[in-house]
Amino acid sequence: AVECVKLIRELRRYGADVRVSMTPSATTFVSPKSLEWAAKNPVLTDLSGAAEHITHADAVIIAPCSLDFMSKIALGLADSAAATLVQSAISRIPVFFAPSMHLSLQGNPAYARNLEALRAISHVTIFETQVNEGKAKMMAFEEMVARVSHALNAAGKLGGKSVAITLGATRSPVDDVRHLGNSSSGALGFAIADELYRAGANVHAICGDTSVAAPHSPIEIQKVSTNSEMLAALQLVCQRSRPSIGIFSAAVLDFEVANPRNGKTSSKDSLSIQLQPAPKVHAALDYRFETKVGFKLESQLSVEELKKKITHWALEAQCQFVVGNRLEDVHRKDGTSTEHEAHIWARSANAFETIKGKPAIARRLRELLESHL
Repeated sequence: AVECVKLIRELRRYGADVRVSMTPSATTFVSPKSLEWAAKNPVLTDLSGAAEHITHADAVIIAPCSLDFMSKIALGLADSAAATLVQSAISRIPVFFAPSMHLSLQGNPAYARNLEALRAISHVTIFETQVNEGKAKMMAFEEMVARVSHALNAAGKLGGKSVAITLGATRSPVDDVRHLGNSSSGALGFAIADELYRAGANVHAICGDTSVAAPHSPIEIQKVSTNSEMLAALQLVCQRSRPSIGIFSAAVLDFEVANPRNGKTSSKDSLSIQLQPAPKVHAALDYRFETKVGFKLESQLSVEELKKKITHWALEAQCQFVVGNRLEDVHRKDGTSTEHEAHIWARSANAFETIKGKPAIARRLRELLESHL
């Protein structure tokens, strides 16, 4: 129950206006004042003549949902303000259940029957529990909020759209333990994937080498290593899911090792590496996206020179949008990171705008894609 404070704050972080309704039992575990502080709205514990149960919310989240409360909802009981609110909402708006109980309770046959009864209702979503320490705990609040955002934005412009995104860095083996590789954390690609998932899109990520954790959004992630593996994985995604939007944010190698060795080369031996051009993933892909987003990283160019190069390259690569960077604006001379700065080009306006910070870049790209659709 104490996780509810974190859940409410996470919902508000992504723009939700949260109204809390509590059962009498819930108030013995967590204070209504704590949840009022988290939500910045009054907490409902009892009904009055104002008929507070007739909610005008976009959705209801029951978290945590006990065996007792779920059973009451499945049977149509309304013995508290919270239960009455849910019964009023369940036939009109999305209702999300986040069960939490001891494993012995989750094994109750009545629980299984009630789950099936609730799943048969069109607006109901049951979040899977996470078994840990002998308990069926509710889903992590970060993933829960991502899933709720995705569901509520299904009617938006990106709702239901299939998106393929490449991210991270590719490698080329030198021998069985060494490799040649590009430098990329994958952070911006993950931020974009997360942003688009929350906006309702179905995101398929083909992910090279990264140094940051994947987002809490349950996006589809396929790990790859080389340019060829990334291309093959992307081709399979295109065949299976027919994505309308393709985003190429991966740092793919321009050159790969032509003569990789077997085993481990001894450090006592001299080592000569011959490089050859590596396949360009976006150019080699035999699939046409309705909307294509390219990424271009350059160095030792002025911003104006970068923009001219991007404009020419975008036409050649058939991109509707390009996110351009200068290495000097991503890493300092000593190799440390700076606040990510990007110059985003849109074909429709043939114009650039400069955005700073990975979350802001991801958000702006999502807005541009929505306006383009």
